[in-house]
Amino acid sequence: MRPIDWDALLVACAGEVRDTVVVRFAKTDCFCSRQWRLYAARTDDIRSGSLKILPSSQGQSVIESEAIDARMDYAKVERHLSLVRDVVYKNLMDDFMPLPVDRLACCRWTRDLPRSGDTIIFTSYMYQLGSVFKSYAKLLERFSGVKFASRLAFLGGFLARPEKEELARASLILNNIVALLGESGVQVAYLYDEEPYSGALLLELGFMDEFQEYGRRLFGFFDSKGVIRVITVDPHTTRALLRLKTLLNSDIEVKNYLQLIHPTKGAGSFVMHDSCLYSRYLGLGDAVKSVLKESGVTLVEDRMVTAQDTSTCCGAPIETIDEELSERIAKARAIKLTSVKENVLVACPLCYQNLSPHIESIRDIAEVIR
Repeated sequence: MRPIDWDALLVACAGEVRDTVVVRFAKTDCFCSRQWRLYAARTDDIRSGSLKILPSSQGQSVIESEAIDARMDYAKVERHLSLVRDVVYKNLMDDFMPLPVDRLACCRWTRDLPRSGDTIIFTSYMYQLGSVFKSYAKLLERFSGVKFASRLAFLGGFLARPEKEELARASLILNNIVALLGESGVQVAYLYDEEPYSGALLLELGFMDEFQEYGRRLFGFFDSKGVIRVITVDPHTTRALLRLKTLLNSDIEVKNYLQLIHPTKGAGSFVMHDSCLYSRYLGLGDAVKSVLKESGVTLVEDRMVTAQDTSTCCGAPIETIDEELSERIAKARAIKLTSVKENVLVACPLCYQNLSPHIESIRDIAEVIR
């Protein structure tokens, strides 16, 4: 297979192929937009035999891989996209959350941080609700044929509560992040049960108008709380807030915790699964690995599995609209990672959720550094 020119390629396309190919968008902000589906439809006539992913007008590469039929259920996709518009967007505008959530349970990881301050740690509930976000696709499917008003009534009686084990793990991770920030001279406040969601789901599904409108409401909320600096703990939230900062011409400073910490110790030998957002969209891939190596963590590399231009997605971003495809991508990625090293390290709660069913030994970066 010839070297991949990722920035030249137009579209994300994945299937169970010999060297599972997942190509990100070059010129858009989303992983899974309508352009992706239209492109996939154009490739239907060559699904048998060789799958060709054609470059954009600026591209110079063509990838050819043995493939099976990875055709999406477009009717199902349309239903799910409709539900996102109907339900998720309305919930965000009404209550700053994509679905009704037990916020008190999600903020019990700390009682020591101040409730107000100009610098906040912003979890966006990603570690606390990773499994809930993953199962949201199943919830949507359960009432996809219900009329709009009934959908909202259905959700009105629904309250997402994560498992105790997940909350306990999130507590350890988030408290360690706060400790690392403190040791690096960064003191933070926390909004507790007032904390909103970032809106990343709208961005990654290509709903840019809704994302920007929600962003105005979100940044207005930050302003009302006197927040001038937001410290994020995951790549999806980081990307969403930075995009909103640009779209809204906001003065709010957005930093990921990995840009600010100086860990003094770490342990273990791992193969690293790069977050697509950290490594390709945010330009933080090398910084993440530097934090690990400086702390004493050993990273086992394989040019065809862990390099920025050859590593592939965990499949989580497409979960909402095609759960089966997401699982196939995750399983294929897990096989690749564990062929290098049985101990796998991630830096994103959604990567953890999608890969952990297929990997026996998997940990988050904030679980191995101190």
